[in-house]
Amino acid sequence: MKKVLVVILAAAFVFILFYPNRLNRYIQRRIRFYKTAPSGLLEDVMFQKIALGNTVQGQYTSLVIGPDNKLYAGAIDGKIKRFVIRPNGDLSLEHIFKPFGEESKLTIGLAFDPASTADSLIVWNTYSETNSSWASFHNAEQEIDKSKWAGSMNRLQLDAKTDRILESEHILKGLPCFGPNHENFPNSIVFGPDGMLYFAQGANTGMGWCDCEENQEPSREALLSGALLCLDTGKLPSILPIDVKTYDGGGSYDPYDKEKPLSIYATGIRNAYDIVWHSNGQLYATVNSSGGNENTPTSDQQSPYYIRPFSKIKYTGPNNIPAVFGAQPDQDDFMVRVEKGGYYGHPNPLRAEYVLNNGDEDLENSEYNGVKPDTNFRGFAYDFGPHMAPTGILEYTRETFGGRLKGCLIVALMGHKDLVILRPGGEKKDIIQDYDGTKMGLTLDTSPLDLVEDKNTGNIYVSEYGKRTITLFHPIENGVRKAVLVYDENTSNKIKDPLEDGKIIYQHNCQMCHGVKGIGAMAPSLVDMEWIYGIDSIFSVIQNGSDSGSMPAWKDKFSKEEIISVESYILSLVKKEI
Repeated sequence: MKKVLVVILAAAFVFILFYPNRLNRYIQRRIRFYKTAPSGLLEDVMFQKIALGNTVQGQYTSLVIGPDNKLYAGAIDGKIKRFVIRPNGDLSLEHIFKPFGEESKLTIGLAFDPASTADSLIVWNTYSETNSSWASFHNAEQEIDKSKWAGSMNRLQLDAKTDRILESEHILKGLPCFGPNHENFPNSIVFGPDGMLYFAQGANTGMGWCDCEENQEPSREALLSGALLCLDTGKLPSILPIDVKTYDGGGSYDPYDKEKPLSIYATGIRNAYDIVWHSNGQLYATVNSSGGNENTPTSDQQSPYYIRPFSKIKYTGPNNIPAVFGAQPDQDDFMVRVEKGGYYGHPNPLRAEYVLNNGDEDLENSEYNGVKPDTNFRGFAYDFGPHMAPTGILEYTRETFGGRLKGCLIVALMGHKDLVILRPGGEKKDIIQDYDGTKMGLTLDTSPLDLVEDKNTGNIYVSEYGKRTITLFHPIENGVRKAVLVYDENTSNKIKDPLEDGKIIYQHNCQMCHGVKGIGAMAPSLVDMEWIYGIDSIFSVIQNGSDSGSMPAWKDKFSKEEIISVESYILSLVKKEI
């Protein structure tokens, strides 16, 4: 026994001696959940959570308030709902617009054109021409065409008094919306102070190179993927849409041609669900990083895994950056302060970007020993920690609470079911203080996706995607609750049919990550029988979470009977697939 102990201690000594940085990184990762937790406190800032009832039911990917002071909710199936905002903050459904008629298209971005007025409502939206693994529509193709460059953008003019769409223009097509589970899309839209339209295009891989899993091809980056794109609407041609498919997909669009309307603003942004131009002049984006066990590209031209960059890109960096198979660990999620021309850590060999995030600092794999960040890597403005899934973001503008919240960024954390408050500042305008939204009443029941502030009242509206509703957070000043609570009478947790109840719980809480039929999306498939902890451990993993922390524990939210019903529903999916 003593000999074994001596051998273990000797091995540990050698590891510490030769790999001190790796030991330090290992320890830091074990505590990163705590290190990244918000620590600040905003005194006398409190919100009242208000349920808005049946009239707001729906799965909304974007919430915006128009120039007519009405709330517009973009649903994931493409419909746009217009709500009148009542004096107490409640929402009254006024009209439903159907940009695609009775057909459904997976839609995320929604923004009003700067030229819009209360009588001339011009909106832009981004959408996909194919279905997704985490949202299925009965009136759309059920099979995912993984090779189709399916991303698109529309410009619509909505009638101010009816549900008519006065004009519909297809602006862009051929965005690189493809990949293993068809899960990363052209995302939210924002117009900048320069009048340009900005949106993030999701990446197609986990860490920049082919995932190389069975039945998941094609799985590679495109010239426009994993990037923040900029559209100069003043350069749009008379004949639309513009096909922006690039050479790597068999197209001819060149985003580096200065005469073209769509260009690349910044790169390496893996999946930025939302972006915001702050009043301080900075552009901020929420970034969902990759899980572990993915693959990175190589700059070694002699390697069989090397991919040649686009001809206009001249690479002058090191040629010994290795390809890593099964890179570890899961990466943290971040906020970035986006600078034009900057690189933010998600590799893309077509753009000669090979290093993942901070290089050696962020990977445990020995192949990455000594690998330094890309010379153009701009770093992160804030670290949310692992599996937080930051989505919607806004700048709070109202003087509520004596202005203590004004200028702060409020971010929806889909993976944590709450909102976090961040204050930018300092010379670089990075995040200098964070605040835990749960201590201010900003806690949700299920995954939040987008949010918007009513600048007339300081009210915050949040799309609870899993619960299929919009939730209102009303400011409480001086201890006074001014709003009237409206409860949804159909949200009872009573179990009627256990399997049906399990299906409902799954749809509200699990579907976003594991897919509509359990086939996997942001999280692994539940129906391929390749269970990390064994199929007999379903109940335990749901109840207590996974050892890695990638799967949260649900024991504090659901009863034993409810967890059993979810387990039964998952097993019914497994049987159907078999």
